[in-house]
Amino acid sequence: MNACTFAPADDGYRCTVCGRFVRSTAAKPPTAVCRGPRGLGDLVADGLAAVGITKERAQAVASAVGVKDCGCQGRQATLNAIGREWLGIGRIEPGEASATIKG
Repeated sequence: MNACTFAPADDGYRCTVCGRFVRSTAAKPPTAVCRGPRGLGDLVADGLAAVGITKERAQAVASAVGVKDCGCQGRQATLNAIGREWLGIGRIEPGEASATIKG
């Protein structure tokens, strides 16, 4: 596991790789395990969760209307693949290396 590479930011430190922010007034940067760069699908999932649209809620709605799977994981993996291939952002997760963009 790699450690975050922290740089001074407003009222604390921000990792230059994963973007993690730690509020601190200490002169020495903190230490943390780096999550690595976030993929496009991860960022979309986090944004939706921030406004209350979670994978659990999507699955509950899908189940209520008789659909077995809401498809969140597949969409997230596809967006991560798009981000890597077209935008150059994100990382390859275990089991996600075979995710391809379907034309």
